[in-house]
Amino acid sequence: MAIKPCICIFGAGSQIARNTFKNQFKNYEIYPFSSFTSKHKISEYKLIKYKNTSEVKKILETKFNKITLIFFNSVSIDSLIINKSRKEILKELDEGVLKSHEIVKSVLPIMIKNNWGRIIFIGSSRALKGDSGISGYMISKYASLGYSKSISKEYGKFGITSNYLSLGLFDTNLLKEVKDRDYKNIIRNTDTRSLGDYKSLSNAIKFIINSKYTTGSIINVDGGYM
Repeated sequence: MAIKPCICIFGAGSQIARNTFKNQFKNYEIYPFSSFTSKHKISEYKLIKYKNTSEVKKILETKFNKITLIFFNSVSIDSLIINKSRKEILKELDEGVLKSHEIVKSVLPIMIKNNWGRIIFIGSSRALKGDSGISGYMISKYASLGYSKSISKEYGKFGITSNYLSLGLFDTNLLKEVKDRDYKNIIRNTDTRSLGDYKSLSNAIKFIINSKYTTGSIINVDGGYM
């Protein structure tokens, strides 16, 4: 029996990751990794807690010839720059960029050997646009964008693509906590006057996986967020 292509999700415990993969990728073998303990599931899949990259590599190196890595992992510490500590910025960079680098570095040799790979960074249109109180988060998202473009330049010749999905505002528990007036302003700043739907995000991921000529790109899934 043919082995399904594999999708590895990092930061898989996030609400956006769980909703994006709910009953949408039945033709793929899904490995939802999380560095944190969580009771959440992605559809019927239980989260896999990992401690280091060797655990991930061990799963992938003998089993799959078509591997997709998707990085949802990030941390945002709300703080004005005048109050922002070095420790806070380093934490945001570590979770949003450096952990992704260690995974990519570990799995790239497998992708090169198979002459096929897909790497997707989940970014933020709000971070690219800029906003008050999220300087460390913005730094990490811009860094992951630059990192994605570097992968594309260095490894595109091996059939490996790397892209950045810039997300708008989705219906999450965090968004529900904002005040009514702020919520109306958020909606007003989106061309569609609506929050993001997870089917659109899953469709964008499928497009990237199936497209060998889309790489080094920023693909907006943000409803025209301004």
